[in-house]
Amino acid sequence: MTTSLVEGFEFDVALSYATEDRHYVQKIAGLLRENGVRIFYDEYVTADLWGKDLYTVLDEVYRKRARFAIVFVSSHYVSKPWTQHERASAQARALTETDPYFLPVRLDDSELPGLRPTIGYVDARNTSQEQLVDLIKQKVSDAPGATKPKPDILRVPRTPAQQRELLAQRPPAWEYLLYGGVLWQRRNALEEKWRDHELGYASRTGQHYDRFEVFTFLQNSLSDLAACPENILKMLSTNAQLRAFGAPGEPGNAELIEHIATRLVGIYEQMMDVASTLRGAGVPEELSEVMEATARLADQPLKEIRDFIDHYVAEVDTLPERLTNGEDVRITMDLTLTIDDEASANQAREMDRARRRLGI
Repeated sequence: MTTSLVEGFEFDVALSYATEDRHYVQKIAGLLRENGVRIFYDEYVTADLWGKDLYTVLDEVYRKRARFAIVFVSSHYVSKPWTQHERASAQARALTETDPYFLPVRLDDSELPGLRPTIGYVDARNTSQEQLVDLIKQKVSDAPGATKPKPDILRVPRTPAQQRELLAQRPPAWEYLLYGGVLWQRRNALEEKWRDHELGYASRTGQHYDRFEVFTFLQNSLSDLAACPENILKMLSTNAQLRAFGAPGEPGNAELIEHIATRLVGIYEQMMDVASTLRGAGVPEELSEVMEATARLADQPLKEIRDFIDHYVAEVDTLPERLTNGEDVRITMDLTLTIDDEASANQAREMDRARRRLGI
């Protein structure tokens, strides 16, 4: 039996995963997007999900709106209530499908309730991310279903290729999309350094300070941290923004937009470098705690910069549709850098303790 009707799906694949596994899945999502696969990945639809009943929306996505559900199975995935909801919707759909729909990817040896051991899966531990993406592309291309055709919409570019395409076409509000893309790409390139910072890890710098040199080094480091917000203000100043983005009705300057976005992320990196230098310096053992406490002063500002970039990208990603719909768009984004009170108090205590130990 044949039919001329081809079922349409909004997404080729919907990705279901635990937050703890985001770093792995984020790379898969990016590669799929680069290869033209239409995916449901929460990070790409943050603005669209904002304010909606997620329980209902996610059920529709994993049960109706995607050609395949790709489930990243891990100990974290098994234990989370939201992933259990997504899994239940996907498995409900799988019961009505004659062809495979529920595609598991194992990140560890955890058993997923309801997943029979006879179901074929891909083991991410011995399959590269590129190989997994190729397998997904093959699965999608061989499937009888088809996604609904939609015109390509240029959003915040997550790759250099997408950035080149954006600059080639320069659609309305391209300046803001470019700025978000540079922020996202530059920050993403520093994720390894960010993970080191979160873990308090730093390679030894080869610099060694005796008991009395340490305090000069600490004061210099604090001064370097204090200078970072001042430089951020320069990159966010009205003058810098006007020169880069242009006055209303005027085109922006792509080179300047990329420059100020690069400088902002550069300050973010500089703050991590200051903290890493504090941790990597050789100091007497009794002074190691004050070094760590001082490094931790960078935690809150770094998180605030990360949140600013995430919120900016999510908001600007909505611009193409909103402008197409004739909406008068006004976006205001604030970046406030603060020092956590507890971290500040702890650093002061450790500094006083160090001085007492040295009789200063």
